Amino acid sequence: MAMTEAATTQQSDEPPIDGRVARRRRNLDAVLDVVLEMFAEDMMFPSIEQASKRSGLSLRSLYRYFADPGELVEAAIKRSQAQAAELTHLARIGEGPFAGRLDDFVSMRLRLYEANGSMFRATIHNAAHHPRVRDEMHKNRQLLRQQFERQFGPELAALPARARMSALEAGNALTQVDSLDLLRRVRNLTAAEAEAVLHDALTALLAPHSFR
Repeated sequence: MAMTEAATTQQSDEPPIDGRVARRRRNLDAVLDVVLEMFAEDMMFPSIEQASKRSGLSLRSLYRYFADPGELVEAAIKRSQAQAAELTHLARIGEGPFAGRLDDFVSMRLRLYEANGSMFRATIHNAAHHPRVRDEMHKNRQLLRQQFERQFGPELAALPARARMSALEAGNALTQVDSLDLLRRVRNLTAAEAEAVLHDALTALLAPHSFR
């Protein structure tokens, strides 16, 4: 009972959300979700007019939110990244036996690809012409590289310097979303086949004596 009263008191102390602000947020989320749908349809650079037509929001409203299509695409990419943040989480990064860490890592990267592969393709497509999108792409690739290095820190640390650098760079390249897209879309591997490729390749790189 005391917890309920405290929660009620806390809620009553919070300032009410302005209706216009809430409506603007809903409109923004709706149009950005539409842009993400277009990415999934291989429409890599939707125009504001296309987003307006698909979302049902007026051109006038969208031009109040976004100065040009580049801003629209950038905002959609950032929304997708925020939604996928939980997918990249590893609860005990770098801890535990190699086999368990490997399974967790490969499963996580494939989940990330299945959820956000189209967004990554749009990011790569637009990076050449939109510096902020390019910066975001470089930042995300670096974060994924750092995650790989932390997850397999014990194996990398056990290698001589040159072999460590090679294993880190090769393993990172293999598990970036670009490479997963090559396996899944270009090579047309099933999710299970792609998982087996990653599992065996990373084992050969990092723990060759465990290779089955």
